[in-house]
Amino acid sequence: MIAIKEPDTETKTHKSLAFFKELPLFANLLDEEMRRFADAAQIKNYKKGNLIYLEGEQANYFYIICEGWIKLYRTTEDGEEMGLAVLTKNSITGENALFEEGCYTSSAQAVEDALILSIPFPLLKEQLRVDTQLAFNMLTSMVQYRRFHELQQEQYFLYSAPQRIGCFLLGLCPALEQIDGVVLNLPYDKTLIASTLGMKGATFSRALNILRKETGIHISGTRVTIDSMARLLKFVNGCYSHPAMLKG
Repeated sequence: MIAIKEPDTETKTHKSLAFFKELPLFANLLDEEMRRFADAAQIKNYKKGNLIYLEGEQANYFYIICEGWIKLYRTTEDGEEMGLAVLTKNSITGENALFEEGCYTSSAQAVEDALILSIPFPLLKEQLRVDTQLAFNMLTSMVQYRRFHELQQEQYFLYSAPQRIGCFLLGLCPALEQIDGVVLNLPYDKTLIASTLGMKGATFSRALNILRKETGIHISGTRVTIDSMARLLKFVNGCYSHPAMLKG
């Protein structure tokens, strides 16, 4: 694992109390309590492909993603990689070790260059014992994460492969009110997107062609143009990927 020397300006920004206050895990905590985490945090740049931690390792840190994307995965007995999730900005990972004898329950790897805070794991355990608000936030986070995966599994059964890709693209939009002609950049490679959506590469390619024909989207490399937002929304018929849809 190779990490670049931390940049001072980014350290100042991402270790500030303002940054921590935006994270659900630290919601409604006193400034003094948040400062313990901010002061203990270290910030590193991980290049695409760098490992962050491995399944089964003793957890010395938990992690907050400031920028970029990482994947969580497990390795089967046959040596096959089984994708679990892809996480981005403001996501927290590694905290599940609290319930697995202090060991990581999956492996984590940067799938694009990522800026990540690492915070000592013993500090989290210590604060959970004495801070009921933090414990409540942790429980809430776990329930929401479980609910998200339940909705994702439901999506796999209810929606076709082209609709799932359409839902994924909508999830990249900052708001459903985006005007026609919005341009998106795929955050990571198409093979990983396919795996995240529960399909093989060949299925993904066929589904993408169908999506193009049905909605008129244009894809060139990692660049996606949505000419008609209404047409895409009608095609996916109400998916769960977009935060505004989740609220509905």
